[in-house]
Amino acid sequence: MRHDAAWHARISRVLSGALRVWGVRGTVTRDPADPDAFVVVTASGSAIQVRHHGAGGWTVTPHGRHAGLPGLLRRLREDLAPDVPAGRLVIGAQPLLGRDSGAR
Repeated sequence: MRHDAAWHARISRVLSGALRVWGVRGTVTRDPADPDAFVVVTASGSAIQVRHHGAGGWTVTPHGRHAGLPGLLRRLREDLAPDVPAGRLVIGAQPLLGRDSGAR
């Protein structure tokens, strides 16, 4: 499955942002050998490939497949920042606080 540059930029920002939130120094780049994959390299030199399979989910090499982005991020946090407590990660726009969408 091929994705456009905007998709790659969004996913790269999500992965890079997660590294910052977890306090992990590292980089996220597109995998030159696979158009549907990224490589996360930490400052210590460990590298993890993250590949998107469309509806099939995500693969974190060498750890297996995850159905969605939350599972992918959980796996990366467990591997890259095991001492960081698990928390709730919200991705995307959220409704305005106090807004009642049912009232007119």
